[in-house]
Amino acid sequence: MFMRKVSVVVTIVSLFVLFYQLSPFIGVSDDAILFMFSISPVFVVYMAYVILKYGKPSGKTFDEQFYEDYDVRS
Repeated sequence: MFMRKVSVVVTIVSLFVLFYQLSPFIGVSDDAILFMFSISPVFVVYMAYVILKYGKPSGKTFDEQFYEDYDVRS
């Protein structure tokens, strides 16, 4: 299914948040900004659900490697 791809969901939600942050500066109405503010938790919760449900686990424990992007012990 299209929305089960973690990268697609993260990209769409990130673009929504970016548009929300820029909306006061590009002339979006206050009503639209309030509407985006009210639905943004739904998008963030859905993104967290998709990441937790369909994301790939690390394979390393917290004791083996604290931070996944950089090995601080080497």
